[in-house]
Amino acid sequence: MQILKRLIPAVLLAVLSACAVPPPAPVTAAAPPVQPDAGPVSLVREQADPPPPLLEHPGKPPANAYVWIPGRWDLVDGRYRWQAGNWAPPRPGQVWQPHVWRRVGDRWLQEGGRWEADRNSPARPRRR
Repeated sequence: MQILKRLIPAVLLAVLSACAVPPPAPVTAAAPPVQPDAGPVSLVREQADPPPPLLEHPGKPPANAYVWIPGRWDLVDGRYRWQAGNWAPPRPGQVWQPHVWRRVGDRWLQEGGRWEADRNSPARPRRR
């Protein structure tokens, strides 16, 4: 009985120590941000896949016609950091195009969100 009392904790300790999970390897940035001459700001980095977007509950807009700009994952110091969404005043004749992560070889390209011309809005006559 004495042997069994000493054996059970030793076996339990051996089993539990086998369940330990090592921490993930740190993600390091391989390239500085790339700033194109025109268009949205893009970041090219060698890193793990970006996490899926978080579910946000924006609530009511502060005024009529305000546009919800969804949150996004940004890569900061080799780690993904969530940037919460926000309400923005409308821009007549434009629509918001959200940030997008695209896989390019072994890297991820983040295309920044931007306002673009609304192809579905009626053309406005120019004032002279």
